[in-house]
Amino acid sequence: MTQIELKKLSKSDLEAVHQIDRSESVERMYRKAGQNLEAYDDSVEFASDPAFWEKLISWWKKELDGGAKAIGAYDGDTMTGIAMIKHDAHEGVDQIIAMYVSAEYRLSGIAKSLYLEIEDAAKASGAKQLCVHTTPTGSAVGFYLSQGFQFDAGSACSLDPENEQDIPMVKDLR
Repeated sequence: MTQIELKKLSKSDLEAVHQIDRSESVERMYRKAGQNLEAYDDSVEFASDPAFWEKLISWWKKELDGGAKAIGAYDGDTMTGIAMIKHDAHEGVDQIIAMYVSAEYRLSGIAKSLYLEIEDAAKASGAKQLCVHTTPTGSAVGFYLSQGFQFDAGSACSLDPENEQDIPMVKDLR
């Protein structure tokens, strides 16, 4: 692995997201249990699927037109990760709308580097909170918990009804 470079992305850059291998074998999942977050054991496989990216690319392009910011992580010409932030999802609240790192690059610090860029962008925009609706996997929820996020049963961001299993999380920015 060479030096990873972070770059601000334009709409045309988003097509490179197909290079990200989002496959993952999951043993730990999370679910909402009233006002609490509950961990449970489950065996789930996520595969890399081009159709998955196509739906997101279409949505992300609209978000970029509306002022969202996208950052890509590159190993040479290969996109290894992506993160996106939507400013003012609600008053004083910015929202992470994408965070993916390719399977072979996980646990290398790329997610943290992308996240820190996103957090800095949120602070620069004047946001008081940063929120995310993350997949309910142990790796995703664990990552956000390690960055200081907390489960948000009252959700500072609106839930996507298509993804009601997603876990709402929020972090106060100082």
